[in-house]
Amino acid sequence: MSLWFGSAAFLLFVAAPAAFRASDSSTNAANVVGSMLGGWHYIALVAPLALLAIEWRRARGAVIAVVFAGVLFAATEAAIDLQIRALRASSPVPITALQKSDPLRRRFGMLHGISSLALVVQVIIAAAATIAIESDPTQPANRSATQTS
Repeated sequence: MSLWFGSAAFLLFVAAPAAFRASDSSTNAANVVGSMLGGWHYIALVAPLALLAIEWRRARGAVIAVVFAGVLFAATEAAIDLQIRALRASSPVPITALQKSDPLRRRFGMLHGISSLALVVQVIIAAAATIAIESDPTQPANRSATQTS
């Protein structure tokens, strides 16, 4: 749970902006961020799937629904990222060098926006799952904490 939330937040709020600030071109920065996203998609899919399996056994419907939504957004973002990579690969020049009215650049922009939104929603869902799990009074850690008080 922490890996899922922390890695998404780090990628979105620290790593990606830093790559664009430090890079000499947006193409190089996009390559760096794309590489990070490629590895992060595994975390974004495996971590909530593992959490889903754990929560399924506990039969906590609200937590299961939140985590399942996270899996759907992670799968959606991974699929969109593949489309973005294909668009970048098919372009003879960097996307930013294309005219703003170019259909390829417009499609790239739309997909990039949806992908970014899906990542933000994943951070929110991961935070909600973390709060829901940690605030559950049936958790063994929470019971022991209340018993010692």
